[in-house]
Amino acid sequence: MNHPLFVAYSDTYLSWLLGDGDGKHPTNPVRAKLATELLADCLADDMQIVDPAPRGSAKRDLAILNEVHDPAYVKRTLAGVNGEWRGTNKKVAAAGFAMFRGTIRAVEAILSGKAKVAFNPQGAKHHARKNRSSGFCVFNDMAYAAKAFKAAGLKPLYIDWDIHAGDGVYDMLKGEGIPTISIHHANIYPGEFGIQSLDGTRREVHDEENHAYGINVLGGDGDDVFIAAIDRAAEIIDTYKPDVLLVAAGADGHTGTGNLGQIANYTEVGFKYAAEMIAAKALEYANGRVLIGGAGGYQPLKETPETWALVVSTIYNNIKKGA
Repeated sequence: MNHPLFVAYSDTYLSWLLGDGDGKHPTNPVRAKLATELLADCLADDMQIVDPAPRGSAKRDLAILNEVHDPAYVKRTLAGVNGEWRGTNKKVAAAGFAMFRGTIRAVEAILSGKAKVAFNPQGAKHHARKNRSSGFCVFNDMAYAAKAFKAAGLKPLYIDWDIHAGDGVYDMLKGEGIPTISIHHANIYPGEFGIQSLDGTRREVHDEENHAYGINVLGGDGDDVFIAAIDRAAEIIDTYKPDVLLVAAGADGHTGTGNLGQIANYTEVGFKYAAEMIAAKALEYANGRVLIGGAGGYQPLKETPETWALVVSTIYNNIKKGA
């Protein structure tokens, strides 16, 4: 494979300062910069960094955003008003729009054949709903990407191993016939009955009508449980045989205490196993096509960027070798 890893990133992302805007909010955007730097160090010329918001694309990108979300919600948010931050802040809103646009660029790169594997470190805002923000997520770029790939004639499948359930993507893809897999804590936020067990059990919740699979883990679970969940996800992928994979590669299940406390005990062993599975299935069914968004990660200075870099580089290198 001669295609470089496509990374949508600019320092505009660093303005994603939620809450009071003082940098103390759990979603410290420096994690995206650090992950991008780590990938550049290990991949060198095999990586291409692309501006998520190039000149001349804003009008078209806004039209896409208004198709995905309620236009009144979009207008209010881009004017700087959203419950994820205090007061009116157009700079934060512009960063959120840029993050969504990064996934537009990634979709374009994959559909044009310029990239097989694309990564948006501030992508996979998987809690956002059509007319409201939720869980630190404002614009749902993965719901957009799944619909865009389907409209282009591909068969997308979305897989999410953020420790918080991918409820917004699940909700926004209902009726689309696009399979979704979410591996998440059974009992914590967001409390989505359609894919969370919410009863303290490690079990699968299947919304058959909407092709949605919720694989529930519990607090403190480690690599053994995570790997078993990844194996189950592989079986589901085998059922659908998608020709493009969308991955919300949340790192918030990483062991240790983060800005949201300690939720699970996944390590680099589990995350690498998950990445290797994605690469194998992408080679088997999807001609190597994978779109990756960072999703959550609340150890922003070390564990989160290192986990994203490990997952993305493993997927890219394995697909490059196997193509």
